[in-house]
Amino acid sequence: MLSGTPDAGRHADRVVSRPPAKPSTPDRRRDNCFDLLRLVAALGVVVQHAVEHLAAPFLWFAPGSGRWFGDGVPMFFIISGGMVYASARRCREQGRPWRDYLRNRLLRIAPALYAYAAVMAAFLVLSGIVAGRALVGTQFLGWLGSTLLLVPVYHPPLLAEFGTGVVNGSLWTIPVEVGFYLLVPVLVLAAARWSFAAMLAGAGAVAVAGVALLAAAAEHGGDGLGGRLLAVSVLPWLGFFLLGIWWHRVWDRAPQSPWVALAALAGYVATAVVRRHTGDGAEVAVALLGGLPLSYLVYWLAYHGGGALRRVTDRLGDLSFGVYIWHMPVINLLLWAGLDGLALPGTAAVLVVVALTACCALLSWHLVEKPALRLKSYSSRPQQAGTAAPSPPPNRAVDRAGATAR
Repeated sequence: MLSGTPDAGRHADRVVSRPPAKPSTPDRRRDNCFDLLRLVAALGVVVQHAVEHLAAPFLWFAPGSGRWFGDGVPMFFIISGGMVYASARRCREQGRPWRDYLRNRLLRIAPALYAYAAVMAAFLVLSGIVAGRALVGTQFLGWLGSTLLLVPVYHPPLLAEFGTGVVNGSLWTIPVEVGFYLLVPVLVLAAARWSFAAMLAGAGAVAVAGVALLAAAAEHGGDGLGGRLLAVSVLPWLGFFLLGIWWHRVWDRAPQSPWVALAALAGYVATAVVRRHTGDGAEVAVALLGGLPLSYLVYWLAYHGGGALRRVTDRLGDLSFGVYIWHMPVINLLLWAGLDGLALPGTAAVLVVVALTACCALLSWHLVEKPALRLKSYSSRPQQAGTAAPSPPPNRAVDRAGATAR
């Protein structure tokens, strides 16, 4: 988080190797509701997909109506932008090797994803959806291998009889996120070499080019291999991550009025309405325009949501990733079991999906994700009271200077 003047922020990015300095203003990283907002975004995606695939109306949201918050994924990307950039900056400021940063990123997503792959592989075999002899076939190994390599976008015909025919189409965001993880050190080094503004301008130009390329691919059908690969790369979605980075740096100096938040809400709703009447080619571009007021709302709610909202995820855990991973397997399982043929009211059917997904997410967090995150070598969050912070690695340059002085 930026404190002080713009020059102070640029100098902070140019730190090469020195003991971590105390921030000039209190770090409010724990005094926010980002974890809850990510959970809200994930639940929005769950409801959207449950209504679509179960053909079950939920409250005022009917299938095909579009009257629902449909930007859970962009909201994820915005929050991830600020958090991951902060993690990479802290890694550099502490003089740590970049492998520590990459290890932390791997621990954040890989354990939960690998647990999902193991459970789903076992279920597909035990249920008879995948025959034993198919376990060594290219289709099953391709599906499993793509998941283990963090590119879970291969959907073989072998699994077409399970639910929607795609075990977990929502995981297209994983390679997007991984691509951003790999790009962030470049952004941090660019900001240190030139300036934060120059880095943001250059990355913004790349983001605009990515949106333009995706729009061009959509205009030509978007079904070619190049268009499909582009859609699951970081390029068309980079703008959302950059918005998160921007607000992370300037939030302390931004106007934080409820009236500005209301204006941002109105601006976001206006772009959402416009997007419903645009073609596929312009959809991402209009969504990115809407991302500007949406990103302000995200940060305003995060820091003005109050302690009561923050305590929700403090008590339950950070369930957002587990909810996102498991909701489509739950929906597919219910379709496979014939829930769509039961005479359940639409809202009740969607609530069943939400409840089962929440159970899976609780297990994922407490049995897999939380233990894995304890293995991180450092954290961009300040330590809670009574918890010892990991010691930064020895600063060899300082040690050599001290030895010379002695």
